[in-house]
Amino acid sequence: MKPMPRMAARRGFTLIELMVAVAIGMVLVLALTMVMVRHDTGKRTLVSSNDLALTSSYLAFSMDRELRSAGSGITQNWRDNFGCLLRVARGGTQILPRAAAFPAPFDTVPQQVRLAPLLVHAGAGANGSDVIAVATGSSGVGETPIRVQPASVTAVDLRVTSTVGLRGNDLVLIAEDGVGCTVQQLAAPFTGGATQLVSFGGTYAQSEIDSLALTSFSTAGTAFLSPLGNTTGNRPALRLYGVAADGTLVSHDMLQLDGTDAVQPLVDGVVDLRARYGVDTNADGRIDTWVAATDANYTAAALTAGTPAARERLLSIMAVRVGMVLRSDRIERDDVAPASLTLFGDLDAALRHTHNIATADRKQRFRAVEFTVPLRNVMLTART
Repeated sequence: MKPMPRMAARRGFTLIELMVAVAIGMVLVLALTMVMVRHDTGKRTLVSSNDLALTSSYLAFSMDRELRSAGSGITQNWRDNFGCLLRVARGGTQILPRAAAFPAPFDTVPQQVRLAPLLVHAGAGANGSDVIAVATGSSGVGETPIRVQPASVTAVDLRVTSTVGLRGNDLVLIAEDGVGCTVQQLAAPFTGGATQLVSFGGTYAQSEIDSLALTSFSTAGTAFLSPLGNTTGNRPALRLYGVAADGTLVSHDMLQLDGTDAVQPLVDGVVDLRARYGVDTNADGRIDTWVAATDANYTAAALTAGTPAARERLLSIMAVRVGMVLRSDRIERDDVAPASLTLFGDLDAALRHTHNIATADRKQRFRAVEFTVPLRNVMLTART
């Protein structure tokens, strides 16, 4: 066999072959980089979308649960209760009407709280968002008002037609048209039954609140006692819901059942909240129109004026439609949000709300969420 030449045995890649290999390698690296970038972008998009979807589901569930029972325990005696100036003392100190403003973002909500199942304070929250006020009892005793016997009220007790279902530490609403309404607490221990005498005692018991004395009730007219719940279980709810300046949905317990006057954070990433009333205009139990809380007849002040017409309008609100704008906490490299989002887009133009997104915030993802909550206690209450 003829031996191979030494130079041929040492021969490697040519310059052209090396350049082709480098070019192929660069193409592969570029393709791989693009795949990785797209994968990372897709992953961020998916995570942000999932976060917004989970937040949307949680908000719809939790707010539906809180709002659906609005009016429980107070709607059955709506002629005395609706629009009534609520007086509450805790530990001997008056907490309603308030001596000072509510903590932010509820600091523009009126300090005089008037009773209503659900009330929308238009533009009272941070950045002009709405604030929703909800009053809900949870006594579980048929939610039926109990008639107070005439001339039976003293500074510490009264007599009612029946005490069945009442127990110590219950919170009760005593109301009479033309007199007012106040929250009191039943003394413990107590179990209702054969006796007709109800004695007051405990944290929320007070013989006079904001110049309204207990002895003012049931002297010339008829007062009613409505069970609201208990401080140790089945607590009532008198709450405000709104959006704080930092983009958090917060609530405030106006009864201060836990002894605190601070707002409680609920969900991060909520930057706007708006609400519309679903109104039954012909008393057939069905929603005929949607109304904004800025309508002259449906402002918070107009609905709680305490007149027969205002009470009728409160009773005509069958549902509330809530719209929120959510914001992801992830910041993208490029703009991913539109210039604006529209809430209630299927309603008349005057009822729609446009949320404008600042240029600096468009690198975060936004989502509009809407849900409708029927007010079952109002829907089941007769107007006769």
